[in-house]
Amino acid sequence: MHPSKLGNMKNDEFIDRLRETINHFELLTKGDRVLVAVSAGPDSVALLFGLFALESELDLKLYVAHLNHKLRGTESDEDERFVRNLASRLKLEFFSKRVDVKKEAKKQKLSIEECAREVRYQYLEKIAHLIKADKIATGHQADDQAETFLMRLLRGAGGAGLSGIPPKRGKIIRPLIRTAREEIESFLKANKITARLDSSNYLPDYFRNKIRLALLPKIKKEFNPKIVEVLNRTADIISGQQEYIEETCERVLQDIGIIRQDKIVIDLKKFSGYDICLQREMIRQCVHQLKGDLKKLSFDSVDRSLELIRQKKSGKKIKLVGKIWLEVGEKELACFVEKKKKEFNSLISFPGEVNLRDGKVRVVSEISRRIPRNFITPNQNVALLDMDKMKKPFRLRNRRKGDRFKPLGMKGTKTLADFFIDAKVPHHLREEVLILTSKDKIVWVVGYRISDEFKVTDKTKKVLKIEIVIQ
Repeated sequence: MHPSKLGNMKNDEFIDRLRETINHFELLTKGDRVLVAVSAGPDSVALLFGLFALESELDLKLYVAHLNHKLRGTESDEDERFVRNLASRLKLEFFSKRVDVKKEAKKQKLSIEECAREVRYQYLEKIAHLIKADKIATGHQADDQAETFLMRLLRGAGGAGLSGIPPKRGKIIRPLIRTAREEIESFLKANKITARLDSSNYLPDYFRNKIRLALLPKIKKEFNPKIVEVLNRTADIISGQQEYIEETCERVLQDIGIIRQDKIVIDLKKFSGYDICLQREMIRQCVHQLKGDLKKLSFDSVDRSLELIRQKKSGKKIKLVGKIWLEVGEKELACFVEKKKKEFNSLISFPGEVNLRDGKVRVVSEISRRIPRNFITPNQNVALLDMDKMKKPFRLRNRRKGDRFKPLGMKGTKTLADFFIDAKVPHHLREEVLILTSKDKIVWVVGYRISDEFKVTDKTKKVLKIEIVIQ
């Protein structure tokens, strides 16, 4: 169709549904700059023409982007040429890029489908940033939603997965999400608009294609001709419920947990008081906030975590996904990102004050002749030591394999690893514990116990009072 004839489509049912979807989900605002992702297939071509028809009405500024995945040889190149010509006919600025997805997928150890998706969205986000686009429009439609719902249902997805494809996510909008494939095809045919067909969509090799070509048609024919509409409605309902649960869990986590960049520590008693569906979602929220891949978080991992909590398996931990672990403590539940150990080893001297680790560790010390009568150590960050028993060099470091010392009150020595187990020090805190040494002998496991060898006695002539505060 020639651009000059687009005005005739404004009353078309397709355009009406497009407008209705945009308004219902508040996908566009007047004056928006919109980058339209066009593959050359019927859905994205229909989307482009539909938005072009509404360009004046909504005061839009449209751009076209195409990513050549190089998966189908000359077919892929012809798709790119087709979209370039289409953008030229509509007098829209065009952007394109070629990526060898098969090669990239092998490099990143991803499936071709997953890699293609990641590469495509990364490219679209980059171009959107470049042209300062407000929105990125993609051609996902109602049949895609139904196929996605069935795919995830068959793979055992929970509420988040069955929510389907969201109408909007960040800058990404999907104006055709309520439009069926048949409506799109009718629109293109009625308006004599050509599009290209991706031959890979008809190969039975991919899971989605099996659902598209075999399962959905069978359900339509033998069970429910309106199955696409039914599945879309179901996805909408679940999406609303999931959104409510996620918002609720986000508020609960703020209330019962301490959230940091690489760790979330939750009050175990309060967590255990919530319904199991909220507990599951809170674990998902933790993974999300710690920037884990929710798509790779299995239901089994979450349920095994809840079983550890139910059985009060203190000290046990479980890998959730990637480098994110969950550990059950006596009174707390910790989700944390496992990090490569960073060596810390700093020489210090007494008395005086010094800041280490860019001010994150403060050491304050003083030496006196005697300890005041009835003195009580104010907190675990303060220790009183016999200075005469200590020999240079003095170091503050993190733990090392094979560390051993004689905890206060014990006759024999104990490995630091065993001490941590007995003291119920959570795994996620052990690398953060600092060790004060005197000529390589452990003097103080900071925050927990001094060595019996350096305790203050009646014979002590010099008392070292030291405070170590970790920010």
